[in-house]
Amino acid sequence: MDERKIVISPTTRIEGNGKVAILLDEEGNVADAHFYAAEIRGFEYFLKGMETDRLPFIVSRICGVCSTAHVLASVKAIENACKVEITETAAKLRELLLMGQIISNHSLVFFFLTLPDFWFPQEEDPSKRNIFQIMRENPDIGRKAVALRNFATQILNVIGKREVHIVSVIPGGLIAPLREKERQLILEEAKEACKIAMEAVDLGKELFEKNWAEFKRAGDYATNYMALTRDSAMEFYDGNVKIINSMGEVKAEFPSSQYLNYVEEKRYGWTYAKFAYLKGVDEHDGIIQVGPTPRMNVNDKATTEMANVELKEFKRKFGSPAHTTLLFDYARLIELLYACERARELLEDESITRENVRVQFSPRRGVGIGVVEAPRGTLAHQYVINEKGHVEELKLIIPTQVNNAAINVNVRDAASNLIQKGVIKPGLLNRIEMIVRAYDPCIKCAARTAGANMVVEILDHRGRLLKTLSR
Repeated sequence: MDERKIVISPTTRIEGNGKVAILLDEEGNVADAHFYAAEIRGFEYFLKGMETDRLPFIVSRICGVCSTAHVLASVKAIENACKVEITETAAKLRELLLMGQIISNHSLVFFFLTLPDFWFPQEEDPSKRNIFQIMRENPDIGRKAVALRNFATQILNVIGKREVHIVSVIPGGLIAPLREKERQLILEEAKEACKIAMEAVDLGKELFEKNWAEFKRAGDYATNYMALTRDSAMEFYDGNVKIINSMGEVKAEFPSSQYLNYVEEKRYGWTYAKFAYLKGVDEHDGIIQVGPTPRMNVNDKATTEMANVELKEFKRKFGSPAHTTLLFDYARLIELLYACERARELLEDESITRENVRVQFSPRRGVGIGVVEAPRGTLAHQYVINEKGHVEELKLIIPTQVNNAAINVNVRDAASNLIQKGVIKPGLLNRIEMIVRAYDPCIKCAARTAGANMVVEILDHRGRLLKTLSR
């Protein structure tokens, strides 16, 4: 093993197979660092030619964690291409499904993936630094985690007809309405979920206050930020896309149908994951972040009562825009609270049980884009559909690929702080992984580059080849 390379593989408590490589110069300082996607899926290739009525069901298999968001972005792109307007009832049910996805993901990420990083010292033995040890010390935390996940599962099962890879959402609406008995059942659970979510926010705030000096050292990287918005309020299912710069100035706000006029993909030979940047500027100035903190930065308010209070406090504490990397974990809790509140609001609306959930859909030639806020950030699908209703071309812009550049810069800067002159500070591995985990990256969604002959070259700070890896 080359002494000038440190490899953390696999990175743990994330979705998918990734690793970090840290390259040291001759003095033992960090020359560069990369976060790699170590797997390939290839969805954009084998979905070509598929019928539009089958496409959303297959697209959902990209990921078992954010599959609902993919289905919703998919049907929105198809409907946009085919000029189809769904009913208000269908839109409400789809938003409720998305709230279920947010609750499911965010409760999983907080309680199971990131809470151990806040609960234990960074140097704690990994065999203890996990949710199971936390539940031994405080069983009530485990019960709260399970209760929130169960609430999300109810939403997805009742309305989506499955917890994972929902089957109810189709081009033109949904296959079946929500029944009154089902609405009442889930609504009762929603009230308790809001209470537990608020308790999770309070716990997160307590742990952030306790550990803030340490957390801030993990990275403070200012970039552009992007999210959906509606009248300057947080929005997940529909709305304009808004981009601000690191000073909080609005760079652009536009309908989601114009998304690819502002964002472009790039590929690099050392990873299977794609990257995405703002169009028309150099890479450094074009770096964007999406997800929980960017949604706080882009929007002035939340439309639900408790989440709005917490969002305002977040901005007072950390600034607007806020840049510290680990604030993704704090902002994620505010979104968890918002999703629970918004789910309750939607369920309190008796009109959500109306039976007009489907309009006639006929495929036609066209180009369409569908954008939603997935748990990890802004997700976009673009389809080119032919006159037979088959997909000729498609492009998927995944939140993790938008965040990829920022993740790599954050990892490099953190490694530089933890390694000097060959001396590695204690807790290096977990501190680096904490930064990766804060973004909640989904490698399975982002890794879609094809090519079996990909080669990775590991270089030193002078550009000399250290090692070649066939991937």
